[in-house]
Amino acid sequence: MSDVPSLYVVSATRQSIGKTALCLGLALKFMEEGFNVGYFKPLGWHTASINEEPIDEDTLLMKETLNLEEPLNLITPILLEYHYLDQYSKEEEGRLLDKVTEAYRKVAESKDLMIIEALHEPCLGVSLNLSAANLASILNSNLLLLSTTYQDTAVDEILFEHICITKMGTKCTGVIFNRVQSPIDNRVRKVIIPTLEKNGIKVWGLMPESTTLTAPTVKEIAESLNGEIICGEKNLSNMVERYLIGAMTQESAIRYFRRAPRKAVITGGDRPDIALAALETDTSALILTGNLHPDVRVIAKAEKKGVPIILVPYDTYTTVDRVKDLTGKIGVSDKKRINEAKRLVSEYVDWKGLLRHLGRA
Repeated sequence: MSDVPSLYVVSATRQSIGKTALCLGLALKFMEEGFNVGYFKPLGWHTASINEEPIDEDTLLMKETLNLEEPLNLITPILLEYHYLDQYSKEEEGRLLDKVTEAYRKVAESKDLMIIEALHEPCLGVSLNLSAANLASILNSNLLLLSTTYQDTAVDEILFEHICITKMGTKCTGVIFNRVQSPIDNRVRKVIIPTLEKNGIKVWGLMPESTTLTAPTVKEIAESLNGEIICGEKNLSNMVERYLIGAMTQESAIRYFRRAPRKAVITGGDRPDIALAALETDTSALILTGNLHPDVRVIAKAEKKGVPIILVPYDTYTTVDRVKDLTGKIGVSDKKRINEAKRLVSEYVDWKGLLRHLGRA
């Protein structure tokens, strides 16, 4: 459809493995090399609103960070809700596809390179004939898979996606691994990469896990829990790298808490001994469950230490379940995470090779 070379970034495994961060890092690196880079997300998800208009927050991030002139509803022409089959009936498939292709034509105009981001898993949009593989074929884009390597099943998922993609006539450029932990990166190089390359799949990079990107802030945790901030409002940007449950004696708690820096301690408001023990160690936040307000001694010490206290209505189990998979999200003004996304691409992705692959060496 377009003669502007493009990469269509798709998750090969699970939902939250850093697609937006990769797209942002690639775009910023290519712009640093002097290219006029555009961004397109054909299918978005209604995650916020501006002036009562629904938006996809990832689209807003890319528009503002890359200084894109195109309006949000052109960069992301189709915005899905939870019941998206009620939004877009089967009869509208042709019109939806026309809307996507026309928007892409306008967004890609005068650009040197395009970065296209898929929505969540690659299967999403199949019911509307708007799957990532189908759109990549129509938009003449190079599909780039993003995966992680916690288990060997990732290899099978990549191979399966590659088979499905190529059968649809779509160009599969290869894969990038993200959040590769140091104990297994050597095995990835010796076992996983040769297995993929034996099957004709190019690996363009191994990006290590970065807590700067993945660790949520205290503010993000409070918002996800609909929690009440009791104190420590000035330090809501504290990163939380792990969660510890306080349900032991005070003496045991101190030894336990000292092993884990930059943590959030989850305990009941009726356990001032545990809260005070946590405040003796490197703690990013206290999360008090059951809507039980803390002892005044706990509040006083937390204020002195600058540790935020979040009061939540849930029990401990529910609280842990709600935050265990929470990851950090890059905000429009989050310079630290934006710079980290670019650094990871610069240092761990063969971006020069991708430029050559796209004919933009």
